[in-house]
Amino acid sequence: MTLKGRVAAVETSLSPMQLVLRWMAEAHAFGDIEPYVSSLLAKDPPVAPLDRLAREAVRGARAAMRGKRPELIDATVRSALRETVFRFELVMRINVTAHELLDREELLSALFASQLAMLLGEAPDKVVAGDSHLRRLELCRRVALYRVDELLASREARSSVEARYLDGHSALFPDEAKRFEQQLRTSQEVAATAVRAAELDGVEPAPPEDPDALKVRAGELVADLVEPSKSEALDKCGEGRQAFGIAAGWVRSKLAPRADVTTDVASPGAP
Repeated sequence: MTLKGRVAAVETSLSPMQLVLRWMAEAHAFGDIEPYVSSLLAKDPPVAPLDRLAREAVRGARAAMRGKRPELIDATVRSALRETVFRFELVMRINVTAHELLDREELLSALFASQLAMLLGEAPDKVVAGDSHLRRLELCRRVALYRVDELLASREARSSVEARYLDGHSALFPDEAKRFEQQLRTSQEVAATAVRAAELDGVEPAPPEDPDALKVRAGELVADLVEPSKSEALDKCGEGRQAFGIAAGWVRSKLAPRADVTTDVASPGAP
């Protein structure tokens, strides 16, 4: 068998997860998603990675079921296609969600840092727009800590999803993974400064944290990654009814009331 034939034989034996992990390794070699996309567009004709993955998944499933009854082959092909498309959509959603979160957190940490600098430079008895210095400092501390918890919950959710669906491999492009860890450290430093400033100025200690809160929030974020990816995959595979059912269930869960400390930021007198 020629080298080309051996390579083709190996490729047709890859499972949906192995196909997606191979694609991830190729994409991550570019460091970030922008140069990766540019490399795809530079080809003539441009290559759509999902199309390639889908073709390979179908080819592999058919090869594995050669000689079986047609209905068994069709069922295996549909299953392989769903699993492959789902994992691709999941990887893309993880990266898009992380990117949006980091864009937001960079702005918020800069806002909290500037607010803290202003609070540290004023007298503890100062009142601004009817709101006391201590009240503003307490709110800044609370929201800064909340944002750190949000980043930690996001990381935990991502790790959980990667362990379950990607064999523990990181879905984030390397540059974005570094950016995430750097932003987490920055947010933690801002929160630590807010905690120390509140202690020095005599703000009441923060109430003890709920030990289960982070796990609960991570569970919500897992659903935010997995359910839309499932729905998108089913829709692309022509199973619109099932896709709609999953999407509707996810939306209903998002509409359920949930306490959110950030709503207090919009109140009068918030930093």
